[in-house]
Amino acid sequence: MNLTDLDHSSCRLGIEGIVMFKGEPRYDADNYTLTVPSPENEDVTIAVFDKVTVRIEVEKDKNTQRGKVKMTLVDPPVAHSL
Repeated sequence: MNLTDLDHSSCRLGIEGIVMFKGEPRYDADNYTLTVPSPENEDVTIAVFDKVTVRIEVEKDKNTQRGKVKMTLVDPPVAHSL
């Protein structure tokens, strides 16, 4: 099955990787939450296993010209996600 054959409105993928932010997110190890600033200058808190929406793109590396996966957090909106 090809990803283009899937109904993207209900597509669920499990992707694991390192999440990086440009700013300084606050991590609460006791509650397993990450708090980051949003575009509206309010804090957004995301907990482990919270449902989020991400945009997945392939971006060419400027040095090697190879493709790499770029994931951007769409919802909840966060100002400093990569």
